[in-house]
Amino acid sequence: MLLDLNDASTIVEWWAVYPQRHGALLADWAHRRPEHRGAIMEARRRIKADPFKRRLLETSRVEEHRDEGIPVPPTHDEQAAGEVGLVMAE
Repeated sequence: MLLDLNDASTIVEWWAVYPQRHGALLADWAHRRPEHRGAIMEARRRIKADPFKRRLLETSRVEEHRDEGIPVPPTHDEQAAGEVGLVMAE
């Protein structure tokens, strides 16, 4: 699946694949990448307007809170973009 951060439809479909992880990424990108904020906000609106996707959103939020404190490794894209430092075991 290709994600186009300028297209709310692809954002919604991408989010629905793994809402727990993708929701957090979208929130971060909306904050750090203002050029995509409009499409991300439109995707959020569409998610909330769709009954099925809204249930996914609610379920993912419950799971997020349950899993707080468990470290989540950075995605390959984040590493490739140099957005996070790699932690090396000594």
